[in-house]
Formats: sequence, structure tokens, C-alpha cells
Amino acid sequence: MKILSFGIIGTLMVLMAACTADEGESSVNTPRPIAFTSYTAQPVTRADSALLADNTIPTGQSIGVYAYYHDNTTWSNTATPNFMCNQQATNIGLEQPFSYAPLKYWPNENDDKVSFIAYYPYTSNSSADVAALGLTALLANTGTGLPSFQFAVKDNVKQQVDFMVSDLLPNLPNGTMAVTPGAPAGRDDLTVTDRVRFLFRHALAKIEFRVIVDEAARQDLAYYTLKGIQLTNIYNKAQLTPTYTPPVAPATEGTTTFTWTDYDTQKTSYACKTTEAYLLLPQALGDDAQLTVNYDLAFKSEGTTYTYDADGNPVPTEEYAFTSRTTTYQLNTLKLTGTTTPIDKWLPNHHYVYNLVIKPHRIEFTGQVVEWGQEVPFVVSPEAS
Repeated sequence: MKILSFGIIGTLMVLMAACTADEGESSVNTPRPIAFTSYTAQPVTRADSALLADNTIPTGQSIGVYAYYHDNTTWSNTATPNFMCNQQATNIGLEQPFSYAPLKYWPNENDDKVSFIAYYPYTSNSSADVAALGLTALLANTGTGLPSFQFAVKDNVKQQVDFMVSDLLPNLPNGTMAVTPGAPAGRDDLTVTDRVRFLFRHALAKIEFRVIVDEAARQDLAYYTLKGIQLTNIYNKAQLTPTYTPPVAPATEGTTTFTWTDYDTQKTSYACKTTEAYLLLPQALGDDAQLTVNYDLAFKSEGTTYTYDADGNPVPTEEYAFTSRTTTYQLNTLKLTGTTTPIDKWLPNHHYVYNLVIKPHRIEFTGQVVEWGQEVPFVVSPEAS
């Protein structure tokens, strides 16, 4: 007998009583409910160590789960989500499994397996959810393989969501067999917790902007005002498709990769601030992708014209002022700090910080001393009287 899903205990007891004698008592185990928990892969950083989010799904928020039941088989790309299809599961608090209904149970035969994958935030695919989140889960219950997702970044940074997808957890046993805790796939020990622990990956790139005053310029800086930062010609809608590659000996864990494709040809612009983090689509940055900065800036004169105080100290009488200046950069030519490597693409689960460095165009001097050449005799003639 295989125990898969039961809405009420009464039904469960009837089905258990219906087992035939030749199955034997050893095949009838105490039903073990399937529970979920999660943790989040911290974003890989580029030129900065700040992280985007806590390492769990926020309390009260929901994930969507796809589960595939394998009857005496294992995962294949032709599997259908016949066990759970976009099942909503909600984080109800620390140390608690996610809440979902109807509750489902591990199959009670060791040769049967269940594979799981999940995403965040959950969408019912209703028009209201799609409008609010920009997210559509594309796999139907009759579809095969891993789910794909259509995603559109919201223009308003306050409405942007941290879209994440988990690694596939393939071929989990029935809860009576140990699964190594802390394995790369992020599985809990089912003999202890009975929880499927999802490892979520940030599917988007995190973009931030900061203003840095060059150390040598600080004494000369009179003031600056950053009036605007603009990103232009940025893709904002595409499709994400996970792919699972089974392990090849001696490896024991497979790999889930995530590919963005089918970018909408319509690009967009974002008005940005240094006080916000922007969650944008991973993408190759085209030659038309630009970063524009608008600012007011002034430096002290430092030697151009002066008056003198009572003690004879020079006092600058004017400032170098740059008012409503606009500077535009081709985004894919900006280089990683301290290298000659251009940042010509944004990768998923990466954090990019663009530093706007303020420094004056100083007049500076250098010198060089070279050896004298061979001495050349010369004669000094006295002036004629």
C-alpha cells in the first residue's frame, strides 16, 4: 500500500484497514506528514559585503511547492507534478514547519520517492497576483519537468519583490531513511524533523549606488548635491527556467541551474537613489544601457584668487562650482574596482554596488631627475670694452 495524500484521519484509517494480508505489517508504517522549511542562499557580492535578506522566508509569507511522486522510479525530466502543483505553504513562525492544506504524507514503501522544488513569493496566477507581483508560474499539473516562471520587475522600488527559486530536491525517501543533514542540496535529516528544507536562490540581481568623496578631495570640497541617478535601456521582463543535472560519479549531488530567456524587447528606465536597493533582471548589458548622474558640485579655489586675513593667511575668494551637471556613462564599460574587468552583465544572486566617486581635476606637478650628459667644454669670452 502507498500512502500519498489524505484530507482527514478517518479516511486514512479506512484505507489502512483495506490493506491485504500478503502485504504484511512491515509495509504499513505510521504515516509521516510532509513538512517544509527553508533557508536562503546569500547573494554573491561584487565589491561589497552587504547582504540582501535574512536567510529565511519572512513570517506570514508563502512559497509555492511542486512535488513529483515516483512509483519505484526516480526523477526524470518527463515527471509531472502529480503530488503537489503550485501548493501554497506559509511560514507561520520560527522553528515551525510551513503550514499548508490538505496535509500530505510520505509514501510508505522505500522504493517510492518524492522530488520537490519551490519558489517565492507564491502566486495563485490570478490577475491580482500577477499585477501585484509581476510573477506567473507557468507549469500546469499536466505539464512535465521543472516549472518555468514569467517575471516582470515592478517600476516602483517599493513594490519590487525578491523572487527566488529553490534547488530541486530529487528522490527524497519516505521519511524512515536518513538523509544526510547539511548536504549541498540543503536537506534536513528526515528521521529527526520530517521536513523538506528548501535552499532558495535569489533569481534577480541586486543593484545599489553610493557616493564616495575621494580622500584627497575632502579638504577641497565645498558641497555637493546628488540630484538624480538614471538607469536607461534595461530589460525588465523575461522567463526563468530551472534545469536539473543528475550527479555523475563520484559526485553524489546533482546541480540545479537557472537560465533567463525570452527577454521582452521593450526596455525600461529606472530613477534611482543612493538610499534604495534595486532588484532587477539579470542580463547582458547592451551598448545602449546607460547610467546618468545629475549633480551640483563645488570645490574651494585652493590658490586661484585669494585675499589675506590679519595674520597674512590666504583666504580663497571663489569656488569652482558645477551646477546641474549631467554625466552619462555606458554601463557595460564601468569596471570592477581595482581591476580592468568591465561589469558587462548582471548575474542572478549577485550584488552590484556602483560607487560615484567625487574628485576634483587638480593641477598637480611631478618632476624627473636624469643624469647629466658628458661634460662639454665651453669658453666664456670677456665682453668687449
